[in-house]
Amino acid sequence: MASGRGRVMDVRGIYAEFPSLDPDVPLRYRRIVEQIPFPAGILEIGRGDVGLAHLLGAPMVTCDIRPVTRTAAGESFVRASGIQLPFRDASFDAVVAVDVLEHLPKDCRPSLVRETLRVSRGLVVLACPTARSERAEAVHRKMLGVVRGEENPWLEEHRQRGLPTESEIVESIPADWHVDQLQSVNLLAWSLNRFLVDVVHITLRPLAWLGSVVDIGRTYRTVFVLRRSSFAKASPDKRG
Repeated sequence: MASGRGRVMDVRGIYAEFPSLDPDVPLRYRRIVEQIPFPAGILEIGRGDVGLAHLLGAPMVTCDIRPVTRTAAGESFVRASGIQLPFRDASFDAVVAVDVLEHLPKDCRPSLVRETLRVSRGLVVLACPTARSERAEAVHRKMLGVVRGEENPWLEEHRQRGLPTESEIVESIPADWHVDQLQSVNLLAWSLNRFLVDVVHITLRPLAWLGSVVDIGRTYRTVFVLRRSSFAKASPDKRG
């Protein structure tokens, strides 16, 4: 399942297994899977209910602080915290954490970054919404409260913890690691999907097939691709 230097997701297969899956799940992983070479030993931190192992259908190790009910074929799940990983140094070719940093207290975020770097042989991919998306989240939280009288627990936790800034993340990365920043999921597409899923309770599957067109313009997430300087490769999508 290789595509150049990276991999491709089986979106059709994942919807056959999870028919009501939020389209934001495959969308938020799209830029990540492009960065992971094939084959590679992968660790995903904070895999949630449906993670990278389901989307790629490839063997890997995953971890989360909560137990999981449904593992993917070839997935080895370990219940563990990302700020204290039970793995030796340089255990994995690639370490991935998607939408994890923003759920941690601010003073714990550097610890997670350090742990990802410690257990990686040379590639770490972190992705999360940053502070520039706070207004869009606030608008959605207000709409959800007014229309349905409900809260999205994940977005409520974002409000309580505060979204990380890009500089906060970059400053926690040692100088011997090279950083590329990629943009992920157009902010309007994210807002539309959240309205459909949270307010209208509709899953608009075609959103999951939008591909690179969904990553243009102002985006909801930033993807931080970290490589040890000795392995760093120039990226056409480098920011800054």
